[in-house]
Amino acid sequence: MQLEICRLEKTFEGRTVLSIPQLRIREREIVALVGPSGCGKTLLLRMLAGQLKPSGGSITLDGHDLARDRQARARVALLFAEDLLYERLNPRQFLAFFCTLHGIPGRRIDEVLAAVGLSDQARQPINRLSLSAKRRLSFAQLQLRQPALALLDEPVERVDWDTAQLFAQLIQDLAAQGSAVLLSAKDLAWAGKFCTRVVELDAGRISGDYSYSYAARSAEGESKEGEEEGAAAAPTRYVPYKVTARREDRIMLYDPAEVLYATSRDGRTILRTVTGEEATTHLTLQELEQRLSGRGFFKAHRAYLVNLQHIKAVIQFTRNSYTLQLDDPQETMIPLSKQSEKELQNLLDY
Repeated sequence: MQLEICRLEKTFEGRTVLSIPQLRIREREIVALVGPSGCGKTLLLRMLAGQLKPSGGSITLDGHDLARDRQARARVALLFAEDLLYERLNPRQFLAFFCTLHGIPGRRIDEVLAAVGLSDQARQPINRLSLSAKRRLSFAQLQLRQPALALLDEPVERVDWDTAQLFAQLIQDLAAQGSAVLLSAKDLAWAGKFCTRVVELDAGRISGDYSYSYAARSAEGESKEGEEEGAAAAPTRYVPYKVTARREDRIMLYDPAEVLYATSRDGRTILRTVTGEEATTHLTLQELEQRLSGRGFFKAHRAYLVNLQHIKAVIQFTRNSYTLQLDDPQETMIPLSKQSEKELQNLLDY
């Protein structure tokens, strides 16, 4: 399977908003399309899915024009950024309806529900599911389609950590089964662990196209920092201070040294600890940054506050894209803005 884009353009009101001279994606590739909001990622995905017609140029799948060939378009599946679900149905009913709509045999519904971890919620109304469970159900539609080309628009924007890790594995499974995968992301903190290629988009133009191996980059980062890490002192204990947060029905009191990072998600501030727990604090990220001033925390990104004691490596994915790798068992990846990378470089003198 090969997707080929040639001299693709999209104009609105006489203004060119997308212009891609050439881009090829082959089967089993996992391509991360990265760039800031408004750079054209969603626009490109919708054009590849046949939802928007190009103003110029061509998009072909194995030589078949996606704008004209319905059978070729049927081999492409798009996971929207929004979950388009019939909330009065339950997950099993919804997937049965989806199969009928697309002429797909329904024999794999139970298998797919199990794959996305929804077997125990299969008969619960969709409107009672969590945001992460709804996202898993949306992903289940992609699983049922078994597309030649899978397009995913910001797949983990609103999900919990477990769902993000599950999606990473399911995407790799899709590629192993022969699908080509193109997913959009604002940064590479999540997709950087498993993508095989990175395409940077800036103002509707490709600003970079890189083959990528996380293992190689990670090993390179370790070799450069290994000597410093080996000589590093044990984490410093600061003036006693507890960060309060709620986990289920408990108020938790965390020592700052126990916190891997804090992040802003869905209007809430979430703490992730060295043991893998997640808890919600009433403090905003800015308030938490002020409270933790002088205790080894660093604003890596507008939505991430990271404990410097748990940084394992600074990885440069592309010319303008940086990520922090943490030392927890999952080797969590945290986005690092370009400006913050300069500040960190001065702070740690590397």
